[in-house]
Amino acid sequence: MSIASDHIPFTHLVDLVEGRLARGERALVEAHVAACPRCAADVAWLERVIGLMRTDDSEAPPRHILAQVRRMFRAPAEPAAATPRRRIAAALQVDSARGPLAFGIRTGAAAERQMLFTAAEYDLDLRVAPSGSLWQVSGQVLGTDDEQQAPLQTIELHGPAGAVRATLNSLSEFTLPPTPAGSYTLTLHLADIDIAIAELEIGV
Repeated sequence: MSIASDHIPFTHLVDLVEGRLARGERALVEAHVAACPRCAADVAWLERVIGLMRTDDSEAPPRHILAQVRRMFRAPAEPAAATPRRRIAAALQVDSARGPLAFGIRTGAAAERQMLFTAAEYDLDLRVAPSGSLWQVSGQVLGTDDEQQAPLQTIELHGPAGAVRATLNSLSEFTLPPTPAGSYTLTLHLADIDIAIAELEIGV
């Protein structure tokens, strides 16, 4: 591996932090990291994240248990006028397309992309993958419980080619029909809230 003038592939930095490199290759990578601020920053970030993952022994409770606990502490329903629907914008937390590029990989190549958005108490795991000459968007909504599941829970993608939509299944998962590349608005319609992602670049 030649590293004289190139950045170290991100996967090699992971192997370095987790101690999987052979002695000779490790010496080369460490020498490059010592002289490269970008790779050194990536190594420092990996050490923090992997260290946290190794020390985190917490276990998430099953979703049906969480739903039961929420129901136990929920106030009795009172007859009242229907509350207006809220519309909030989702915030991007993680985007695989914004991570460090591996050595030899050029931007613009067709590849899968994974993003994580948050909005209020919900998380939206979004995946974009090539489907022939088109692109398919799928994912899962995290934070819903059993009582929120309803046929009206839908997700819509609006863009230059029109609109496509899908209904969430019992696990709050969805798969939208393939669409052309472009800039879209994704809207998630839940029981009493609309979550929007504007200017979502797909295949661009």
